[in-house]
Amino acid sequence: FAFIGGSAATAELAAAAAAALVAGITVAWAADEASLAVARPWLQALQQGGLPGGALQALSGSAETLGTALAAERRVAGVCATSTDWLPRLARQLAAQDGAIVPLLALQEAASARQLYRFCAEQTVTINTAAAGGNAALLAGLH
Repeated sequence: FAFIGGSAATAELAAAAAAALVAGITVAWAADEASLAVARPWLQALQQGGLPGGALQALSGSAETLGTALAAERRVAGVCATSTDWLPRLARQLAAQDGAIVPLLALQEAASARQLYRFCAEQTVTINTAAAGGNAALLAGLH
């Protein structure tokens, strides 16, 4: 999951990143150095608490440049905009990409405990009963 942008409320950003980490998702956060400096205490606390090294990656630089690159990365399963200013730009970028639909969350959504499900991958399982001659019992192994 990619978190893009800086100058976010530290408590909300920490809650959103923690929600993604609890769901077992690797987090990459692209922000400028000033934003990372504010967040460094909780980033260090997570690492000291036993968070694996690659689970949370803070990328320092231009949030715009890094954010554009992260949102275009095929391995990114979702994007969280840490500022509502980023939402329209990221929505346009994600909509223009080929491939799977990548969810876009506002920070307030990602930080809400009720939205934890948004960090889980949706799966659909279908069974082709026509391949078994339309006999669902035969397909299920019930003879």
